[in-house]
Amino acid sequence: MAQAASKTCEICVSASGSYYCLDCEQYYCENCKILHSRQKLSTNHEFKNASASIPEVKSKCVDHNEAFSFDCIDCDVLVCGCCVTEKHNGHKLSQLKDTISQLKTKIENEFLTKFIETSGNVSKLKQSLSSFNGQVETAIKSITEEGNKIKSMVDQYTANKIASLQEQA
Repeated sequence: MAQAASKTCEICVSASGSYYCLDCEQYYCENCKILHSRQKLSTNHEFKNASASIPEVKSKCVDHNEAFSFDCIDCDVLVCGCCVTEKHNGHKLSQLKDTISQLKTKIENEFLTKFIETSGNVSKLKQSLSSFNGQVETAIKSITEEGNKIKSMVDQYTANKIASLQEQA
């Protein structure tokens, strides 16, 4: 059993996926769950609270006990050969291996983009840190120089006062 983490609704992709449809194996928000339950094909679908344990992803069609071999693009579900002719005839289909390959490529590209973006951010942070450290060093040097000037002025003032007192004595 897989434990549900913080999931996003897979339909509207903007709200929290508070419900999990066991038949479609997708997360739904409250509004999308209501719409999903009103559709003829999914009226009898069973939902669970997303915080509950969710079963592992199915690899075979529940109706025909056959391995999934197609992705029904119209319904956004995996289907076996029997389902194609029974429930998804005329729908836009894709070979499952092609869909997986496309998803893999998409994920790899997204990962690469994020990696490059993150690397760029790291470089910018390193430059900012280096610049900041340089500014700190400059400030320390300036403060030290000012302190030395003030100390020299105090020493000179003290020496003058002592000399003045010694002349009067």
